[in-house]
Amino acid sequence: FRELYPDYTMTAAVLGKLGVPPDFESTGDVRYTHRHEPNRDIYFVANRSGEALSAKCSFRVSGLRPELWNPVTGRQRALPEFLQAGGRTTIPLQFAPCQSYFIVFRKGPTALPHGRNFTVVRRVEVISGPWQVSFDPKWGGPGQATFEKLEDWTRRPESGIRFYSGQATYRKTFAVGPNVEAEHSRWYLDLGRVEVMARVKLNGRGLGVVWCAPWRVAIPPGLLRIGDNHLEITVANLWCNRLIRDSGLPPGQRLTWTTYNPFKPAAPLLPSGLIGPVRLETGE
Repeated sequence: FRELYPDYTMTAAVLGKLGVPPDFESTGDVRYTHRHEPNRDIYFVANRSGEALSAKCSFRVSGLRPELWNPVTGRQRALPEFLQAGGRTTIPLQFAPCQSYFIVFRKGPTALPHGRNFTVVRRVEVISGPWQVSFDPKWGGPGQATFEKLEDWTRRPESGIRFYSGQATYRKTFAVGPNVEAEHSRWYLDLGRVEVMARVKLNGRGLGVVWCAPWRVAIPPGLLRIGDNHLEITVANLWCNRLIRDSGLPPGQRLTWTTYNPFKPAAPLLPSGLIGPVRLETGE
């Protein structure tokens, strides 16, 4: 196939010679696709790398207001920072690892919105150990365990944790100083790295589920207390590690059942758990 069509640069070069300006350009490695409708233009832009990315993206659209539609949360918001010139709209965008957006251009209100396209997040505190972690004994877990620091389950010495598949709940009480809440109003919990998804509660209130980067949840105003705050993070991993363990056990000792187990006892374990670091952050 590549002998017939090496890559898109050949097409772009031909279009350039014909005087057709690029539909999309970016200062970073961002891929896109574009749909045009009578009253709006819809671009899907994606950071395909495993690293965070900041890029200026230029779209062949003018006279319309840009909006960001988040495909994960379903939220839509205006993008106040943009420049329109020469029949193009240039927008500074920030991507988490492997993150994508819909950028939608359509007619908007006469008054321009104020502010930034993205919240400027500042780290306030790393929530360090020890953490109290509960595992389900029915799935081979040890019940209760203490993690002096956050780490991959597969690096633990206990076989009940190393090969564990299921849910485990991390609990931690951390303190907030008296001047913190008065200084800022927008707060976040960044979980660092999670394998593979997590549900977060703070002071008994659910903050949502995260399953991809950015591993961050917003804290509603007034929920963060001066003094002690109680954090609970329930993490679920894949069941591969338990299948790997069961592949080397007699049938009567296995905890899982499947019509076919593709794993062998020496198969590499998949990273699991809350790996962190967990950070308390504020945004402006």
